[in-house]
Amino acid sequence: MPVRKPIRTRKDWYSISVDTLRGWGFLLLILTLLGLLYQAYRQWERKALERDSRQALVEVEALLQRLQGDPKIAGDEFRGEYDASRQGLQKARLDFARADFAAALAGASASRKLLQSIVDALNLSSTGSQAQFISIQGEVDYRRGDGANWEEARNRIPLHAGDFVRTSEGGSAEIVFRDGTLYTVRSNTQFIVSPGGAGGKTPGGGPADQSIRMEYGWVDLNTASRPSKVTTPGAEARVKQDSEAFVTFDKSSNRGRFGAFRGGLELSSQGGLTREVKELQQVVQTGGLLSEPQKLPGRPEPVEPADDRELDLDRVQTLVLAWSPVAGAARYALQVSRNRLFVENLIGVDNRARPRATLGLRGEGTFYWRVAAYTREGFPGPWSKPLKFRVASFKSGGADHPKIPPELDLEDVKSYGSIFIVSGRSNPGARIEVNGELVNVAVDGSFKKTVQLSKEGWSFIEIRARDRWGNETVRRPKVFVEGP
Repeated sequence: MPVRKPIRTRKDWYSISVDTLRGWGFLLLILTLLGLLYQAYRQWERKALERDSRQALVEVEALLQRLQGDPKIAGDEFRGEYDASRQGLQKARLDFARADFAAALAGASASRKLLQSIVDALNLSSTGSQAQFISIQGEVDYRRGDGANWEEARNRIPLHAGDFVRTSEGGSAEIVFRDGTLYTVRSNTQFIVSPGGAGGKTPGGGPADQSIRMEYGWVDLNTASRPSKVTTPGAEARVKQDSEAFVTFDKSSNRGRFGAFRGGLELSSQGGLTREVKELQQVVQTGGLLSEPQKLPGRPEPVEPADDRELDLDRVQTLVLAWSPVAGAARYALQVSRNRLFVENLIGVDNRARPRATLGLRGEGTFYWRVAAYTREGFPGPWSKPLKFRVASFKSGGADHPKIPPELDLEDVKSYGSIFIVSGRSNPGARIEVNGELVNVAVDGSFKKTVQLSKEGWSFIEIRARDRWGNETVRRPKVFVEGP
C-alpha cells in the first residue's frame, strides 16, 4: 500500500500581509504627523521672524524721524553713521518685501543699534556729560566729586569731570565716553574722570583727549576716532585712536602695566622716560622706571562649538571647547561664566597646556566662554571674542520630577526715564511674567518686555519664571524712575 505524503499546512499569507500593512500604515502615520509638526513649527518660526522684523523696521523708522531735525546730524559729526543706518533700513525693507525675514531682522537690528548709539551720544552732549554707564555687573559705585557720598551705579547714569568710579570684588562695568571710547572696568578698580585739559580744550581751542586718572585696578579700553589718555600715579599713557589697550596699577607695589592689543600707545613716566608701545606689546612701570617693550601673544580663535550652540542636558553630559593654537604660547587661560563681563566665573584657569578643554555639564542655562594665550614669561595676550552656548533639559517630567527651579538669566535693564526694557532668557517652555503680566517667550526661552512705572524714585521690577511642574525663579532688579 503506497505511503501517502503528509499534507503541508499552508500559511495564512493574507493575515501576515494585513499585519505588515498595519505596521507600515502606523509608521506612515507617525512620519506624516512628524512632517506636519515640522511644517507647523517652520510656519510658526517664519511668522515670529516676520513679526520681529516688522517691529524692528518700525523702531528704526521712529529713530530716524527722531534724529532727522538734529543739527549735528546735518553736520559731519554723525552724518556717516546716520547715512549708513538709512541705507541699512532700505536694504532691510527690500529683504522684508522679498519675505527674507531673517535678513530683514538682521539688517534692521544693525541699523537700530547704530541709531541708538547716536541717540546716546547726543544725550551725553546735551547734558554736558563726559560718559555714562552702559552695563553693570556686581557692585559698582560712583561719586560726584570729593565731597559727595558714594552711590550705587545704574545704566545710563551720566559721569562728569571729577566724578569717581569704583568697582568691588566681583564688580565690573562698561562705560562709554562722549568720543566713543569704551572702557571695561574690572573688579577692584577706582579712577577719576578727568576733563582732559583746561575746560576740556586743547591750547589751540580744539577738543582735548578723553582722560581718566587711575588710582588702582585694571581697565580695558577701545578708542574710536580720537586718542584717549590714562594716567596712573607713576606714568601717563596716550592711547592712539582706533586702538585696543589695557592699563593696570597696583598701589601696594607701585607697579603698573601698559599694553596694546591693537593700534598702539605712547607712554611717559614721572622719571622722564618715554616708550612707544606697538601692537601686541607691553611695558612694565615700576615707580618712575619703564621697561623695554615686551612681546605679547596673539589672540586665539575659537574653533568649536559654534556660537549659540544649544545642548540637550538629557543626551549630552560633556562639551569640548577648542581654539586655534597661538604661536609662541606656553599656556592658555580659559574662562566660563554666566555673564558676558566674566564676573564670578564658573571656570577660571590659566594653566591649559593644550588648545582644548572638556567641560562636564551640570546644569541648565546660558554660558559664555573665552580664552587667552600666555607667553613663557607669563605675559597674557588679548582675550578671544566671547562665544556662548545654552544647556537645556527637554526631557518630559512626571510626578517624581526633581524640584529644580528654572534658569532666569537677565540682560541689562535699559531705562528711558519711566520706561524700562527687560530682556533675558529662561528654560525653553517656561512661563514668564513681568510685574504680573504674561510675556511672549521665544522657542529658545528668550523674552523681551517693555514696562512703564509711574512712581518716581527707586523701585523694583519683578520677573518670574515658572516651569511646567510649578517650580519658580524670581528676580527683582532695582531701577530708578526719572520724572518727566
